[in-house]
Amino acid sequence: MTAEEMTNRYLQRLDKRLRAYETALNQTIADIESDYDQGCIDVTEAQWQDIIVLAGGIMQANTRMIHEASECVRTDGEVSGSLLKLIELANHFATLDFSETPCRNNGHEEVVSP
Repeated sequence: MTAEEMTNRYLQRLDKRLRAYETALNQTIADIESDYDQGCIDVTEAQWQDIIVLAGGIMQANTRMIHEASECVRTDGEVSGSLLKLIELANHFATLDFSETPCRNNGHEEVVSP
């Protein structure tokens, strides 16, 4: 196998994992919205603002914004369930650590090692 073939193979695996993280992120955000609409999650106004900043940080690949917003979400209220999952996914985007693959487990996204 040539170096170019090895590189292409690696990039294909990375692309597949990035798509899985994108799907996991979109599903987690949808879960947070659904939990809020159903009254299953108690999010403060400050946390909503932090969540928006966190999502924006992920979209912009801004590691400083991701770290600061993640910390603010924790500081401004209780964090569990889908909100905790969002922070965990954000950390993967901040560190560019896509060595694990997110997967579905009982309706919730979970990150597992390959």
